[in-house]
Order: sequence, then C-alpha cells, then structure tokens
Amino acid sequence: MSKKLTIAWLTLVFALFLVLAVMAFHKDKPFLLITSEIVIPLLYLVTVTLFLRSLRPISNMASNLNLLREGDFSVTMVETRNREVNDIIRVYNSMISRLREERLSVREKNQFLDLLIDSSPLGIIITDLDDRITDINKSGIRFLDMQGSEYRNRSINEIHSQLAEGLMNLEFGQKEEIVVDGGYKYLCRKLYFMDRGFRHPFYLMEEFTDEIRNAEKVAYGKLIRMMAHEVNNTIGAVNSIMKTLQTSPEDGNEQGREETERILEVAIQRNYQLNRFMQNFSNVVKLPAPDREPMDLNESLLIVTDSFSSILKNKNIRLMTDLPDHSPVVSADRSQMEQVFSNIIKNAVEAIDVDGTIDITVNLNPVRIIFRDNGPGLTPDASKKIFTPFFSNKPGGQGIGLTVIREILTSHNFAFSLKNGSSGGAEFTINCNQTTEKSV
Repeated sequence: MSKKLTIAWLTLVFALFLVLAVMAFHKDKPFLLITSEIVIPLLYLVTVTLFLRSLRPISNMASNLNLLREGDFSVTMVETRNREVNDIIRVYNSMISRLREERLSVREKNQFLDLLIDSSPLGIIITDLDDRITDINKSGIRFLDMQGSEYRNRSINEIHSQLAEGLMNLEFGQKEEIVVDGGYKYLCRKLYFMDRGFRHPFYLMEEFTDEIRNAEKVAYGKLIRMMAHEVNNTIGAVNSIMKTLQTSPEDGNEQGREETERILEVAIQRNYQLNRFMQNFSNVVKLPAPDREPMDLNESLLIVTDSFSSILKNKNIRLMTDLPDHSPVVSADRSQMEQVFSNIIKNAVEAIDVDGTIDITVNLNPVRIIFRDNGPGLTPDASKKIFTPFFSNKPGGQGIGLTVIREILTSHNFAFSLKNGSSGGAEFTINCNQTTEKSV
C-alpha cells in the first residue's frame, strides 16, 4: 500500500470517528462529544507521525537503491529503533559492503590484467561481433606495424599487413604459423570469450623469429665447427706432405719431375680452395658485430656495381641505378653492407643468367634501397624457406649468401624483405634507420 493511499485510509477512519462524535452530540452526551473532539485529532496526528516514521527507512532504502543503479556503493543506512527494520538495514549494509569490496577487487584485478596484457610479449587483439578492433596491446600494434590509435574502429581486413591477412583466414580454435617478409614468423590463434551470451573473438600472436634463429644458429654453428675442424686438419696434413714432395721430388728425368710438381701444385691450390670454401661457412658463425660509421649509400652502391661491370657485360645484363641527388648517409659497417649489396647483385645475376636487367633504387624519407631483377622470381616453396640457413634452390648452391645477408642486416637492425615483384622477377628491399643526408 502506498503512503498516500494509507494516509487517505486513516483520514477516512478518523472521519468516521468524527461522525460518531457528532451523533453522540445529538443524543445529549456532551462529555463524549468533547472527549471525541480532543482524542480523535490527537490519535490522528500520532498515527500519521508513527506511520511516516515507519516509512522513513523504506524511503531511505529507495534513495539508496537509486544510488546503486547509478553505481554508487559508498552509502549505507543508519539503524533505527525498530528491530525488524534494523534487521533489514543490517542485511542491506552488509550487502553493500560486500558489493563495494568485490567491485574494488574486480577493478584492481582488471587494472592488473590490463597492465599484464599491455606489457605481454604476445600480441593480443580483441574484436567485436563485426570483427572490428576494440582493443589491442603494444605488441599487437608493433606486429601489425601500426601507429598510436590507428586501430580504433577498424576491421582487421582494413589493415594493410601480411600478418593481418593471415589472421583473417583463421577459424575459431585454429593455430597457424604465419611467415611475413624478412623471414619473421608468428604463431597465431583465434579464440573467443563469452560476454552476455555472445562470442567475442580475440587473436593471440606469438613472435618466435628470434628463438628459431638462435636455435638454428647454434645448430648450424656446431655443424660448421665440426666440419671445419675435420676438413682443415685433413687439408693441413695433405698440404704438408705435398709441400715436402714438392721441395724434395723423387729422382727421375726432368720432364717427370716437372709433371709431378705441376700436379702437386694443382692439388695444393685445390686444397686451398676447399679451405676457403669451409672458411666461408665458418665466417657465418663468427660474423663480427658491425663497426658503425657514417656511410654514403650512393658511393658504396656505385663501388659494388662497378665491380660487376665485366660480368654484366659478358652476360648482356643491364644494371640501372636511380639514386637521389642528395645521397643518404646511414650509420652502418661499410664493409659488411657492401658485402650485402654484392651478394644481392650476385644472386640477381645468377637468377637472370643472360639477357636481363637489374634496377637499383634509393628512396628517401625513409631511406630504402630496392633491388629489382627480371629473372624467374621465387617459387612458392622458396618463398617459405628463403631465409632458412644454407637453403638454396640453385644446383650446387650452398645458401651461404642469403644467410650472411640476413645476419648482417639483422645485426644492423635494418628491416628487409625478399619477394616477387609486381611485374615479375624478384625484389629485395632494405629499410635503413638513423639516416642523415649528404650532398653529392
């Protein structure tokens, strides 16, 4: 019963009492009339006062419930003189205290979870039901090569990234290894969590490029050291014997001795070549840290291209360069970077074989070097294995060149990629950091 209805009902009851008092007056009972006129209003006031006081805790509770709806859990109720009402107030205050503690605990846990997610090395992307990104941590932004808040209200398929394209092909619960340019590898999963009865997708991305590279380096380093040890010992012993025979040949005619010396010299040179071949493998493992210095890109590229002039001429391969007027200067190990340029051009020449073109372009802001050739390009199998140590799709190839390129560019922190060009052939790109400009 509402407060207004209750007061109306009490008013009606006391009005009836008043009617009875009037009737008593007409029956010549003045004492009863006077008593009724005094008592009835007093009873009315007392009853209404008590009733309003009994409703006050309920009114306060209604106000507190409105605060609860607004998310305010800080207000409690004060106990009254009514035991039954106090029981309700104590239950209410206990419930509010528990809710406040649980809410504070949830907030603290959510804050800890947000910090944990944001600092996690795993890339985490949370999307809505339309696959639009609602949240992403720092690792996820870095993996997708985005800046700041570029991800907000964007669908994953709107992000121009090889990794994002791979994520779009995942099904719920699927785990997939995605390889992008530069040989970077990510283990990606698509999962979901339930929220209000709906499945909200989220993606986990784990980069394990460095771990694989370190494991590969340890494995092939051990192999190379064993090979170098065994072969170098054999070569040393054979060379010692041959040198002895060469300086003290057996008795015989002059022509025989000359023939023996010639054959022995050929054998020695062959052993020296084998020794150098093994040394190339060993150099991959013990590649020194880059000795950085200001390096003029245009100058270094022209030096390397000039060294290929005779080979290019014999194979009828045109090498064209598009270099800026203001040559970029980068902080790099000049010797190692020129070795990288030389290996890239050498691979392009071998891919073309005869009658082709090689284009070298240098861009500014950011500084980027692009090597393009019109060779046959990369096969699908080669694209996946191209930066695996000692992988080669050339007959008799050892795969040392690309391994050295990868190690040098990685130690310089220069991003790189090798892929098929849009118009055919292969395209090798190097992105250089920490650049300045120098006038030519």
